[in-house]
Amino acid sequence: MQGEPGKRNVERITEVVPDSNDQALNYMLSYSTWSADDVRDHVALDANRLLGGTPESALLIDESGIKKAGNASVGVSRQWLGRIGKVDNCQVGVYAALVRGKLATLVDYRLYLPEKWTDNLKLCKKAGIPEENRKFKSKSQLALEIVAH
Repeated sequence: MQGEPGKRNVERITEVVPDSNDQALNYMLSYSTWSADDVRDHVALDANRLLGGTPESALLIDESGIKKAGNASVGVSRQWLGRIGKVDNCQVGVYAALVRGKLATLVDYRLYLPEKWTDNLKLCKKAGIPEENRKFKSKSQLALEIVAH
């Protein structure tokens, strides 16, 4: 779904995921208890088993932004948005992809929180940002966290 254009909803996901149905997927995403961090770690381990450990393997790290119209999404502020080549209202994340040849998959990520966010305790609490993530970290620091993880 990462590369699919248009809206990403449960119905669209079931169109491209074999042997899935929208009710089960909707329940899993909306009501069941699961850890996004555990899922990310599981994907990374599988990716490493399939793509890692060869001279052709590489870990690519880069930032990417998503343009946002409002200010409600966590981390939104006016910052550089590379895909449009200028400063705009957006969220920015630091991402890691494991690649080998023409194969690639995302294996880790961190949401970049500008100082505007980390300096505002009330805003962080309202957004539900865990206390351990309320300290400002540069994009380079986030990249180093990914490598160390």
